[in-house]
Amino acid sequence: MKDLRYQRKAVDELVDKTIELLGLRGNRKTLIFKSPTGSGKTVMASEMLTRLSHELTERPDAPCAEVAFIWIAPNKLHEQSYFKMKNHFTENCALHPLVYDEMDHSAGSYIKPGEILFVNWESINKEKNVMVRDTEKSASLYDMTRRTQDDHGIPLVVIIDEEHMFGGRNARKSEKVLATIRPKVEIRISATPNPRDCQMVEVFRDKVIEEEMIKESIVLNPSLDFRKTHGSLNQHLIWLAL
Repeated sequence: MKDLRYQRKAVDELVDKTIELLGLRGNRKTLIFKSPTGSGKTVMASEMLTRLSHELTERPDAPCAEVAFIWIAPNKLHEQSYFKMKNHFTENCALHPLVYDEMDHSAGSYIKPGEILFVNWESINKEKNVMVRDTEKSASLYDMTRRTQDDHGIPLVVIIDEEHMFGGRNARKSEKVLATIRPKVEIRISATPNPRDCQMVEVFRDKVIEEEMIKESIVLNPSLDFRKTHGSLNQHLIWLAL
């Protein structure tokens, strides 16, 4: 991770708040991580997971010594995060990213401490999907999450990437999936998160601009004449094109 002030501050807050939520009674404690596009959300999340795993074993106020992780993302974005984090964690060996096909699917299998299971949303949002359906040859994701928490006492932290895409018409499905998994903590990452009453860590756009990670503004089509428009924006663009 680059030595950027806003990234260090966000990681510190994410670690502290996650540890606090892990210590509360009940499941499904929610933490929103709001950060602008281009600010390095995946990089900050990677560092946060590394720090969290380390500090759980070191801090006297930590409610547990270890956790397991599930990273859920839509539209194959889980693969991008998986490869980024695989490269990141290869260097420090702190955590072990894996996808479903790399796991042990036999009876009794579970997500081990320090493992990050990367899951595509479209592979678990229907009951007929193989990953959430028990078969004679393999255990379902839900079976593994139950054993992880209930049989082995390992808290699950679920990271929901681009969480704004799990609202709207997907809200009922996503709620059903998460209610079945019952993670101890849900960390919801987005530049535009769905509004909800819960704790939040926010990276402000001005701070990202100060560090020159993104530009203050982008001017589109600077050579086009918008002084006298013809109808709506789309109509004017078509007029200019013609």
